[in-house]
Amino acid sequence: MSDFTVVSYHTTNFKCFAEGLVGDCERFGYPVYIKDVGHDFDDLIKAFDYKISFLREMVLRFGSVLWLDIECRIVSPVPRDWRSPLISSYSMGGHIGLSSGVLMLSASDLPTIELWLKYAEAYPLYPDDFVLDFLIQATDLEFSTVPFEFYDRDTTSPVVRGLWQNAYTVIQHPTVNRWPDPVKYKKAFNGQLNLNRSQAEEVSRQRKGIFFRNFGGDIGEIIEVMMSSHREMFVDSGWVFEPSTSRYAPQMFWPQDADDFNSKPVSFELSMKHFYTKPKGKTFREQAIRSMRLDSEDQKKYASTREVFSVLKKLKWSKLWFR
Repeated sequence: MSDFTVVSYHTTNFKCFAEGLVGDCERFGYPVYIKDVGHDFDDLIKAFDYKISFLREMVLRFGSVLWLDIECRIVSPVPRDWRSPLISSYSMGGHIGLSSGVLMLSASDLPTIELWLKYAEAYPLYPDDFVLDFLIQATDLEFSTVPFEFYDRDTTSPVVRGLWQNAYTVIQHPTVNRWPDPVKYKKAFNGQLNLNRSQAEEVSRQRKGIFFRNFGGDIGEIIEVMMSSHREMFVDSGWVFEPSTSRYAPQMFWPQDADDFNSKPVSFELSMKHFYTKPKGKTFREQAIRSMRLDSEDQKKYASTREVFSVLKKLKWSKLWFR
């Protein structure tokens, strides 16, 4: 018997993903609890933040839990050395970030969960993992991390950002659920859009990135076939392709949200290069984390000795500068 329970929840529009995760848990013998929220949230950040109070409820009920976003799939046994508190992490565009899509917590982490909930409510414009990232940097909270990978199909990371896998894959964390409204997610995680593009172009570009990161089949073969108009519509790895019209979409969103396959980026390599290129200036995540502050009470209780040292160092250099 597993010493953790897999937990998640779904809104009305994500109910279709629950069956896959439940089936995986049954196959590997993991206890699982999935909550049907029974409605959709009118705000994406509210949907993210609901996770925190839900996790508080779950650790009180089950003890140790492995939270997985409802669209996640388990393809290999969870390593026995995964212990709470644990979170997935990634490297992108020159910075490292945390993703709470894969998260292990236990009852001993309740103070962390309460602190997380407090600052998520204080900063309602930022995703929950931005807030947790801030808290880990600002305090002495310690989390183990497991890396996840967006593009590299030869990765040794146990978490991958799509429905592809290799011998090292434990958790697939796809983002095909973002297909109908990808711009909404970009705004939440990246801030402002590129004002030089139309809404339609921005949607198509975001969807092309979703395809390259998520598709589990042979991308090169798909590109070659889609350049020809002679083949009829076909399905491959859960995606529908129609070469005659250059339209494509995940199967669950076909045909209502089909898009133009010829939109940029035109290749997997270009998509990956753009994704991993360090942006000019601070990223939206970095700006968000810099803007958050512990209140005076939590400064005394939780402030990181690393942060205190950093502040003292800055004060020392300031004094030297103004002498």
